[in-house]
Amino acid sequence: MKDYLILIDKINQQFEQFKLLVLKETKEVEELGNFHLTPQQEIIMCYIIRNEPVIANDIANHFEISKSAVSQVISKLEEMKMIYRQENSINRRKTFIYLGDRGKEFHQLLKKIDDILVEKYYSKASLAELENVLETLNKIVGTKKQDKLR
Repeated sequence: MKDYLILIDKINQQFEQFKLLVLKETKEVEELGNFHLTPQQEIIMCYIIRNEPVIANDIANHFEISKSAVSQVISKLEEMKMIYRQENSINRRKTFIYLGDRGKEFHQLLKKIDDILVEKYYSKASLAELENVLETLNKIVGTKKQDKLR
């Protein structure tokens, strides 16, 4: 157990250093967009970008948050023109959520940030090394999901 704690502390320190690098590299780029999203809004926007179109229930289930909380965030994102809602013509009880004009700008900003990070940092590691990082993170996150299923 002690060995895990020592190693986790070192991993946490590297994550902190990585966050600082990302902040430094992306600060100027992010200021161009001037989005002012909360961390929760940003995470939900990333989910919508990856899964568009979505419905509010998808978001609530994915993040294990209440439909009420999702509704509040969605309403705010809609006000900001980050998303728009469109009623499903087949099932009027379901409303699809799509990226709005500002949401598309945000998506382009994320792509630009990814390009910078790949060029300056991720490219220092081989694809195999990055796949190992992903595999390890999947194991850690997967354990959390499996525990909830029990």
